[in-house]
Amino acid sequence: MDSPLLHLFASIDGWQICTILIKVMTYATCLTVSGGVFFLMIFAAYLDAAEVKTMKRFTSVMALIAAALSIARIFMMSGMLSDDLRGMWDVQFLKMVLGSKEGLALSLRLPSLFLLAIWTYAGERKIHPAVPLLSAILISVSFSTVGHVHELDGATRLVAQLLVTLHLLAVSFWVGALWPLFHITYDHHTFKVAAITHQFGKLAVIIVGTLLLAGISLLCLLQGFSAKAWQAEYGQLILLKLISVSVLLGLAARNKFQLTPQLRRGERSAITQLRRSIVMEIIVAGIILLITASFTTITGPTTLA
Repeated sequence: MDSPLLHLFASIDGWQICTILIKVMTYATCLTVSGGVFFLMIFAAYLDAAEVKTMKRFTSVMALIAAALSIARIFMMSGMLSDDLRGMWDVQFLKMVLGSKEGLALSLRLPSLFLLAIWTYAGERKIHPAVPLLSAILISVSFSTVGHVHELDGATRLVAQLLVTLHLLAVSFWVGALWPLFHITYDHHTFKVAAITHQFGKLAVIIVGTLLLAGISLLCLLQGFSAKAWQAEYGQLILLKLISVSVLLGLAARNKFQLTPQLRRGERSAITQLRRSIVMEIIVAGIILLITASFTTITGPTTLA
């Protein structure tokens, strides 16, 4: 079978594999942190003190892991640039990476992650609510400072950066809420779980709309509508991502239209089904992040070639 994707993945080297893996973990932890902040700010009133404390501690740990991964990514890029393990520690290559847009992304992301790690341990009166909110937003902004969007020109590039930020904010709200939602499925108060999932479902309509609108608009700017572009490696990876997103949307729709009404009727069996559905969402989200990390690392839109 002659497939562009088979040729692409057969040709990648160890540096690219390591870069993709670190990028996936960085995406996952950063989205979890940002989404965790959004979840706590929106749903704290539904949670007891112990649940809030647990979720804050989890967010803190994820923030520190995300910071470590972001730093490790810089060393990995330095090694890939030099194509030598010793290059990971070479000052000149590190300066080159830090002097690029990756350095700008790190300068936005690291302070935000450390502030959120502190916020999760500080009392409510010690840090203004705007600080964690702004930090969570800046984490998404940091990803818009790198990538294929910077191969666009002028105002188009600025529009694309805004679309990336909106897309990632929507993704972080959704992906970042998965662990908190999974955690509350162990709560014995069915109606409390129903209240949270019902409210989340109402917000998710707006969030998913934003996610799709920003994602499709960005795709139009980067990929266009050429049949040839969709047959290339980048286009095929995008199609795989779209299929995976469709599966994720299907799972979310089941949660909203089938399981949440069952929970609101007090059917405890729906909690187990919801927990399993969330696990499936986490797995599919991981696949989507892997695909995203792949096409942002080893290929690019043919329209920008």
